[in-house]
Amino acid sequence: MVLFKDKTGISVQDAFKPVPVLDDDGQAVKDDKGRPVRRTDLDPLSLVTLVWLIGRKNDPDFTFEAALDVPAVELEVSLPEADPKE
Repeated sequence: MVLFKDKTGISVQDAFKPVPVLDDDGQAVKDDKGRPVRRTDLDPLSLVTLVWLIGRKNDPDFTFEAALDVPAVELEVSLPEADPKE
């Protein structure tokens, strides 16, 4: 998505890329099966940009400024479950 990268400076893939959870010593936290625990930290600008792009799909006149006015409590953000094979 070119528009996403234009607004955020990063690709959609990078915005939602899971990163390892680290403990206080900087070591990767592992789950019960020894796999690294990962999380996705969503930058607010990335979230607003997604709201804007989705809003434009339904209303081509929806502006980025209007996306900034959407209260975060109105958003339902869900990420796919982690693949247990990873």
